[in-house]
Amino acid sequence: MNIRKILENRGIVVEELIGEGEAFRKRWEKTFTDAISPQEKQSIYFEQFLWHVFSYEKLPCLEGKAAMQAFHEENRFVCYLFYQEREEAYMLVNAENLRAEDLRREHDVYVVDPQFTWTYVQTHEEWCGPYFYRKYSQEGFRFNDLL
Repeated sequence: MNIRKILENRGIVVEELIGEGEAFRKRWEKTFTDAISPQEKQSIYFEQFLWHVFSYEKLPCLEGKAAMQAFHEENRFVCYLFYQEREEAYMLVNAENLRAEDLRREHDVYVVDPQFTWTYVQTHEEWCGPYFYRKYSQEGFRFNDLL
């Protein structure tokens, strides 16, 4: 079953954003990796996979079951889903029913909130991820300091 059908079966409204994959990837890079130098990005093969910032430990994140739990605890009424190597992207509304398990068969898929304050990543590698990362909140509290 394709991801759209899985999500719709959970009561999630799925709106396809045709041709927006590249824009989402660029915003993800700008938002989450702005403090990482071009040289560091090159050394971790960032051009291959955005999530290398997590697997090469350039950003502190949660991994595995801890990442899944953090994802489930986030407010996900509206979020966006996009892929590393596809141009399709989706806006998901009523996405509280989205479960990390729904993404297990997806390869290199990224989920973000509308403000890009957090991201959840399901990789194609069984031994890498999933990953959850949160930037500073408006109050200055940094979720990742709890790691």
